[in-house]
Amino acid sequence: MYNLLILSSSVEGDMTALNEQIVYLEKYKIFITLSIDPTEIELLRLINNNFFDCAYIHVKRRTITNSEMTYDPAKTLEQKNIPMIGNSYITQLFIADKYLTSKKSGIGLQNWIITRTAFFNNCFNWDSISLYPLIVKPNTLHASMGISEDSIVYKKEQLTERIRLLFQDFTFLHEVLIEKFVTDGQEYTVSVLGNNNSIACSVSKLQYKINNDIKINCKKQKELPLAKRSFAFAIEEDETIRQRLEYHAKTLFHHFAMKDIARFDFILDDTYYLLEANTSPVPGNSFSWEWQIKFGMKKEQTIALYLCAFHFGQIASGKPSRLPMPLIRSIPQEIIYQINHPNAVDTCPECSGPTDNCSHPYLFSMNDRISSETEVHCFLKTLTQVTKPKFILETGTYKGSSTVAFAEGLRQNGFGKIVTVEIDENLSKQAQKLFSQYPVEVINKNSLTYIPNETIDILFLDSKRDIRGQEFEHFYPYLNLKSIIVWHDSSYRKQNHSVFDTVEYLYSKGKIDRILLPTPRGLTLSMLKR
Repeated sequence: MYNLLILSSSVEGDMTALNEQIVYLEKYKIFITLSIDPTEIELLRLINNNFFDCAYIHVKRRTITNSEMTYDPAKTLEQKNIPMIGNSYITQLFIADKYLTSKKSGIGLQNWIITRTAFFNNCFNWDSISLYPLIVKPNTLHASMGISEDSIVYKKEQLTERIRLLFQDFTFLHEVLIEKFVTDGQEYTVSVLGNNNSIACSVSKLQYKINNDIKINCKKQKELPLAKRSFAFAIEEDETIRQRLEYHAKTLFHHFAMKDIARFDFILDDTYYLLEANTSPVPGNSFSWEWQIKFGMKKEQTIALYLCAFHFGQIASGKPSRLPMPLIRSIPQEIIYQINHPNAVDTCPECSGPTDNCSHPYLFSMNDRISSETEVHCFLKTLTQVTKPKFILETGTYKGSSTVAFAEGLRQNGFGKIVTVEIDENLSKQAQKLFSQYPVEVINKNSLTYIPNETIDILFLDSKRDIRGQEFEHFYPYLNLKSIIVWHDSSYRKQNHSVFDTVEYLYSKGKIDRILLPTPRGLTLSMLKR
């Protein structure tokens, strides 16, 4: 069963919408642990005592404050290696700063920042501000906190008083953002779902019901049911405008290194301006309105959508995912088709140094120092799709990165199975949990004692390097002239060249043909010599 941890907060008020999302997920055998405003100790105990496939924070990036102390749950999750739906802690920190986000976007409105210290010590050049009206808001608070119709100011006296009130009402607030206010522009919200270039966008425009000078989606409005708000969501029929908004949203999504989900608020005046970026959008109408209208998506499917984007990103990165396939099939497939083929995400730079075989390892990426390169995972998946194996045998499961690449190839082929042999008992148990959705059998034993019961179509040797030759000899009787033997870690390195030496020895004895691919750690393809 897929285990999802959801962290939420009583600050969010009515939990009806979240509960509807949870009920929908539970239909697909997803076990959900919902924790409301946990202390840091409570969260750590949850993590230590349970296995979670991933976690979702149901609030915009914020700290949780209680009698114990203030902490950031996103940072805690990353420290404990719990995969997190959505953006990384560093990205969330950056986007939470509205001033920096606006400045770095290149399409922000004219704005100024003033700190608490500068304000109360009269260390700000008020003459630098000459155009009004302006909107005054906290620079780092979420969900329109501190924003109301009174946030719009028309002269210096109002401006300074509004800043004073914000610092007074939010004693922990250090910075206030002053921004040009556009009175007659058209507002849009653009959601982005997916990763890399495999993403989908939902574009919605805000139509205000009353035509007055102050049109603002403030904190009070967000607390009202959709039917009682001063605006309604609508579809933008002008395709030129829609494409331009998608372009900006996708560009900023990549520029800010975002992942899985994001939402951008824009305003169209004489040109397009970014109002705000959101790394953890509330799952509901504001995120999915266009998809609801065009594809019949239900609002309660939004977190399920987030899970799908996360799932495809994990798979592309060589990280097993147990997300039930029926859940993915329940989502409008028009959306799934757009998000189900990303490149790897959440990876690190390849750590191998240059060799004669590969002089440019910096072009590659990895999940960790032990697993295969993520580009190798892509190759193994494609190799499986090209050769259509019935039986794949892998030695050295570790965390299953290569296994999931083969498994995804088999899933797309529609047939075949994998046996992966891992000598470490804990790694074997963990892998068996992770591969519950795949035709994978994890064997916990020494690879030299495992006996297959059928011909091996692909043999992937990736266990302890100095026994790869023995493994080849052990499994030799179960190979035929069509079998493919793949040797990882086969580049020549002074500190460890046992795999390279083994392959060269077998080639020199006329046992195999071989080709060494120029990857950082080395990947050799071989077949039995005719």
